[in-house]
Amino acid sequence: MTVVVLGSVNRDVVCEVSRLPSPGETVLASGTRTNLGGKGSNQAVAAAKAGALVEFVARIGEDPDPSLRKSLCEYGVGIEAVREVPGARTGTAYITVAAGENQIVVDPGANFHWETEAELDASVAAELIATAGVVVAQLEVPVRVVAWAAGRARRFILNAAPARELPTDLLHRCDPLIVNESELATFTGTAVTSPRDAFDQARLLCARGVPAVVATLGAAGSVWVRRAGATVIGGYQPAPEIRSADSTGAGDAYVGALATALAESDDLPAGVAFATAAAALAVQSPGTHAAYPTRDRITAALATLPPAARLD
Repeated sequence: MTVVVLGSVNRDVVCEVSRLPSPGETVLASGTRTNLGGKGSNQAVAAAKAGALVEFVARIGEDPDPSLRKSLCEYGVGIEAVREVPGARTGTAYITVAAGENQIVVDPGANFHWETEAELDASVAAELIATAGVVVAQLEVPVRVVAWAAGRARRFILNAAPARELPTDLLHRCDPLIVNESELATFTGTAVTSPRDAFDQARLLCARGVPAVVATLGAAGSVWVRRAGATVIGGYQPAPEIRSADSTGAGDAYVGALATALAESDDLPAGVAFATAAAALAVQSPGTHAAYPTRDRITAALATLPPAARLD
């Protein structure tokens, strides 16, 4: 089944430093690189490398660098629904990386220039979304566009990043809603300090009507919760112990791999394990797209995962 990713495209400007700067402080970079990024393109590439047939719905600036499209095509991402916005510039992300951690500032540019709902309904994107096995979106594009896609998808996955207040009817279409600790706390108002905290807060969201929630916890792994009739079930998948070289885009590797797994099977625990293995591989190399693992590497890495645990 096809995975459609609707989301952002950015030029990433990445600076390597010995440590992240404090407020008001200047530090010198040891190197700088520019590459294709944005949560949308990251997740599209991650899903394609994980084995999915991927179509990407996005907006880029007028007269963009031709390498943007070329790079997506080289990874096997369909770009029929990637459109240029007249008078707009392609989004840009400024990323500082030190010892595997990062700070990111995003100038959204064309990512926030979309057509009206009626115009979107008449676009090729509408047909791609309606026929896809899974549709994935994030929040680096307008919420109205995300809600439009959710209302036309067979199965909709939302990576709620960067976190913001969302309409209740949109949350009720997320199967699953994918959040990290801070994003989960934004929705529940309660800090997350452990996998049990994450599980309890995710379960609360399910009780409020979200069909399923996956909370990623970085090196601690992730938890999943799903409504099953009148009950809520869930579990915890620890991550393997690895040495992180660069965490930039690791969450996107996770989302892309999970979307691939769920396009093939409705087994959420197995999908979470597949995504955990993908993210663990991704952080062991610098960068994003080139660091994302292929399906065979992810499948092999499943054997390195600690055992999952059922939570209730």
